[in-house]
Amino acid sequence: MGQALNSLKDTVRAKGSVPVSLELQYSIIFSSLMGNIPINTKLIGEIEGIPVDLRLSHSIIPNCGGAFPVNTRLKGTIGDEIIQAQMPYKIVFSTIAGNIPVNTGVKWENGGVKYGLNMSYGMIPAYARGGGGAAALESKTSGMKAKRVFDAKFKGGKMVVADETAVEERIASEAGRPVCNRLFGEIDGIEIDLQFRHLYYCNTSSGRNPINVRAEGFLRDTALNNPS
Repeated sequence: MGQALNSLKDTVRAKGSVPVSLELQYSIIFSSLMGNIPINTKLIGEIEGIPVDLRLSHSIIPNCGGAFPVNTRLKGTIGDEIIQAQMPYKIVFSTIAGNIPVNTGVKWENGGVKYGLNMSYGMIPAYARGGGGAAALESKTSGMKAKRVFDAKFKGGKMVVADETAVEERIASEAGRPVCNRLFGEIDGIEIDLQFRHLYYCNTSSGRNPINVRAEGFLRDTALNNPS
């Protein structure tokens, strides 16, 4: 590893733990069926004075409900260290929006050694378009017919919508979006645990799409959890 990463490792081991707060930037990708959808493009900031500048590239995954972008590679620098990593993903089924890709981790090789970090995800409530036999609503901007927008209602912290066929309410997991909420793992004796924070990008076609805007957490010396 380069001088910056070795210096950061030394700092973590000396302090036991250091905080991390990085910005996740995003851009908007056009999808002819689902409207404009956001995708993360950069992870930037500083950790203990060491600059982090990582670019996230993406691919477009088509499915019956439209086409969704997903990050596939990470490239840039942490201090003097050049980083090139893969970002694997899987497909999560959503009955309204179609099949949506979501990242599952980061795979990085350095000096012939392979490292891997995991990413978990959650179904984030979103005003997803769609809804079986729901009546179309009149668009206020263009006068054209648009599919129903689900109104947000929560019970026990979970989003629910009315089931028109059964005249009852049900959990609206299909009205949400799978979004990565945590990056975690270990690299060379340093534990990495970052939580993602999101906001919503609103669009008249695709609805209300969550997108990550910050990565916050810590780097910790794993020896603290495994004393000899």
